[in-house]
Amino acid sequence: MHTTVTVASMTTAERERVAAGFAEFDAADTPAEPKTVRRQLFHYHNELLIHVVDSDAQSPDEHTGPDLVPGVTAYDKATVPFRPAARRYYHWLPGPVHPSMYSTLVVNRLVPARRVQVAKLFADFDTTEVPHRMGTRRRQLFAYHGVYFHLQDFETPDGGAVIANAWKQADPRFIQICDDLDPLIEKYDVATWRKPADAVADRFYHWETA
Repeated sequence: MHTTVTVASMTTAERERVAAGFAEFDAADTPAEPKTVRRQLFHYHNELLIHVVDSDAQSPDEHTGPDLVPGVTAYDKATVPFRPAARRYYHWLPGPVHPSMYSTLVVNRLVPARRVQVAKLFADFDTTEVPHRMGTRRRQLFAYHGVYFHLQDFETPDGGAVIANAWKQADPRFIQICDDLDPLIEKYDVATWRKPADAVADRFYHWETA
């Protein structure tokens, strides 16, 4: 299953209209190739709209969404809303992934030159049993215009609670990777960040195949 991530701009006030637009599109079953098996819309910091699509084909350049949705604008002048844009630079999939899994999306900032270091830290971490014990079933890292997206798939809809519990358990390996990542990854907005949960995007739309 291939994942594409696109980025656009949207305010909180437009979420209902955007969700309705995609619901209408998905109900029409328009996309045929590649077959879309799951679509998720996340919103972050009252400005970022992150569009995550899982398909059953390895075709990252395919477009599987409406071109124009009321309330959505391009993230910058170089992009058109909902054209695949974010680059995936790390993927960990230890076993089969099912579209019904629940995704948690963390948003921060990352200098492009640090992607290799960040990917290596997760590659080492994912060889341990800690991700399995946390219930992580897939991890993907994406980058777009200096914005960092950490997408984790869980079997249950409480991914945020799972991450919070990992902090409480204080496994040395979990604490270590957090400490190692801290100087590499910057907060999206330092002025408003208070706790790790502030980096988690809000999923407000979810569609999957029957």
